[in-house]
Amino acid sequence: MASSAAVQRYRSLAKLVRKLPKGQENGWNELRSTFRKPLATGESLDERLKAADDRIAFLKMITPKERSSSSSGGRWIYKDGKRVDVSEATVRDANGKVISNWDGRNLDPCSVKRHNHQLKRAGFANNAHAKGFF
Repeated sequence: MASSAAVQRYRSLAKLVRKLPKGQENGWNELRSTFRKPLATGESLDERLKAADDRIAFLKMITPKERSSSSSGGRWIYKDGKRVDVSEATVRDANGKVISNWDGRNLDPCSVKRHNHQLKRAGFANNAHAKGFF
């Protein structure tokens, strides 16, 4: 169990060190020298793993975040039957209204489902008590 925990921590540290900017090459040397050295007298494996967790937390704070690629998703607008990327098209029309696939004649099915779920969650199962018998 302790061996797999040590390997897991080492892999996490290696991934974070790999993401460090180019000016900080001493991260690999520090990782190899501190993580691989034998346990000192009186030092336990739990203390070494705790130090690795602290180092992981620090590296998570200082490591630059990866930028998400635009191909992974995004917002699309359909104009004249063709899909257009938002960065290429205007998001608002001439009147200043936001261009959307959903207008007054049709509703977003996800929004309707979320709305109904929230009504049930709030306790509004139906409104027959409010309408009465008409």
